[in-house]
Amino acid sequence: MATKKTTAMKKKSSAKRSRSKAKKMIPAVRYLRYDVVNSSSANTETSHFIDLARDLSAINRRLMRQGRRYHVKRVTIVSKNTPVVGVVTNPETGATVNKGGRVSISTIPESWVSQGAWRRGFQTWQRMNADATMQSAGNMEGAWADFKVYMSYDMKTGTVLNPIDNGNNAVTAGEWVYTNLVTPDGTTSSDEFTLHMLGNHVGSAGARNSAGLIKSFGESRPTVNDLTPNVPNDAADDPLLNVFDYGTTVDEVIDNLLTDGDKPPYSTGEYPGDDANMPKPLVVQDTILDNGKATVGGFIAMCGLLEIESTSPVNNDTYSVLVELAPGNYRGIKADVI
Repeated sequence: MATKKTTAMKKKSSAKRSRSKAKKMIPAVRYLRYDVVNSSSANTETSHFIDLARDLSAINRRLMRQGRRYHVKRVTIVSKNTPVVGVVTNPETGATVNKGGRVSISTIPESWVSQGAWRRGFQTWQRMNADATMQSAGNMEGAWADFKVYMSYDMKTGTVLNPIDNGNNAVTAGEWVYTNLVTPDGTTSSDEFTLHMLGNHVGSAGARNSAGLIKSFGESRPTVNDLTPNVPNDAADDPLLNVFDYGTTVDEVIDNLLTDGDKPPYSTGEYPGDDANMPKPLVVQDTILDNGKATVGGFIAMCGLLEIESTSPVNNDTYSVLVELAPGNYRGIKADVI
């Protein structure tokens, strides 16, 4: 009897904790809608960027830090010209061909390289601020200060979308300043530049406009040797090694050991995401609109940064893009710390 009572009490306590946890979930707007306007020339690809942390901050009236891995649950795309788009028949094969355009969604690569590069940039920013304010009498940092980077230099110079309501009214934005680093390197005064994750540095040393964090990470990080182990070229001719070479096979085996598997299966000099090795964001979802609409599944967006590339057979076609964030414990959103 005591055992049954104890079990019942445990179940009741567990249910109470679950209800309490559910009540603590902070409500948040998790749906962000954007208008993607295609090129005025049909079937010409256009590029558009989204900063989820910025937009969630504005629409939820609370700082959503960019230094997280935001979980996107799904993305829904609808063409505003669906009746015009339709389908046609390929005259060569007779097959039905979709004319609804194509959309791809890309993010910063999910890798230890990109995360290590981001952390290095973040720590540099923190140290720069700490050194500059070392002698101050109090904390001078703004209440909403945050480390913010661009996905690529293309994002800095390109089109960054704003979330809208069903009347096409954009959210009223607050301050969202991307991080600047300041260095005296190569100058008589100071050199101030922004940061982007992917691609090459922009501007010469001492006059940087923006610095690539993955590029910088690779430039400053020791890596492995190309040849490991470093075996002498004449190892196959060593007399003691050839004592048991009755059929002259040892030489061939040794030669294979010397030449195969002594180099890593990746570039030792170029990190993925720098200027010479996949400098653009990686596609995580790719779809063709069927009858003017498409839905793609979930993915993780490092720093909450997305690039949407789209084409349409209709000039100036507008795609309504609805991004749904997964619910979670970071102010109502699922977003892991980098």
